Amino acid sequence: MSFDVLLSAIEIVVLLVLIVSTCALFTNAIEWTGHRFKLSEGAVGSVLAAVGTALPETLVPIIAIASGYFGLSTMNLETGHDIGVGAILGAPFLLGTLAMWVTATALFYFAAMKKRDAKLKIDMHLFRRDYHYFFPAYLTVFGAAFIPSLLVKQVLAVGLLAFYGFYVYRTLQREHIPDEEFELPVLTFAPRTKEPKTLLILAQVAASLVMLLVLVHFFVGEINDVAMSLGIPALVLSMIVTPIATELPEKFNSVVWIRGKKDNLALGNITGAMVFQSCIPTAIGLAFTPWVLNAQGILSVLLCLASSFIIYLCAWKNPKFLPQILFGSGIFYLIFLFYALLTWGKL
Repeated sequence: MSFDVLLSAIEIVVLLVLIVSTCALFTNAIEWTGHRFKLSEGAVGSVLAAVGTALPETLVPIIAIASGYFGLSTMNLETGHDIGVGAILGAPFLLGTLAMWVTATALFYFAAMKKRDAKLKIDMHLFRRDYHYFFPAYLTVFGAAFIPSLLVKQVLAVGLLAFYGFYVYRTLQREHIPDEEFELPVLTFAPRTKEPKTLLILAQVAASLVMLLVLVHFFVGEINDVAMSLGIPALVLSMIVTPIATELPEKFNSVVWIRGKKDNLALGNITGAMVFQSCIPTAIGLAFTPWVLNAQGILSVLLCLASSFIIYLCAWKNPKFLPQILFGSGIFYLIFLFYALLTWGKL
């Protein structure tokens, strides 16, 4: 590994830490925004906070695609598309495989430590309901890759946005997690004030958004540099590095909730994000890229669908084995990783 690649890798790690920290700053501000404007607890917990935790992985493809279009960095249009599409595909793939494995591993670990039992106590109707929205959206995205017409893809992009809007509407109609309380932390910009001014809350929202845009812009540039230096396809690198960096740290919230026996929160955190990632970022990809998937992209979609269908079937037919099925979902992530390494000639 050359010195330049090592330096880029260090810069990526530093940028990731800053991105996740800034995301927490935004989430903190958005929760206070919901509190100040008297939005429902469901809106704050399931919608506004979800937007905050999804910002990094949503901004990566936006910045990458925009950088290719407008020459905001050294990458060309094709590389910008590859990084953007890789980040878009990588998020739901990681959520449907590795994030489920992490949650199940946490469950078995805390059960072994006598912190709780090894059974999941969740509302199966709500759990399956998220999959009822995920499957149509994700299958639409997959099918669109084989449609040559850009206009049809753009129409589908608009449809996905409307579909997610309907999902949010239905979620807020029936509280997604009605029995849990969300404790409101102090505002970061006013740590000693119990009721900060509205202007200060909005200032934190604006500042964190600007910081995220700048940090993600540099992060995308570093991904491009590493891909070029190592000869790794930008799409594949962004599929692996970006979602692990932006999704997985946030999904460790599920580990905390599993320890606290808040299983609805732990799994709803993942399945709700799967619906978001299969609608909003993918709509951006459909509208602003050719959206033609290569072998790695197709494989990631098929593996995610297979893992998700097995989980859904278990939740429908025999929920008592759900923890074991969630644990087994990690195999699908390993299959993709093995294939990617073979493709790069590293095995």
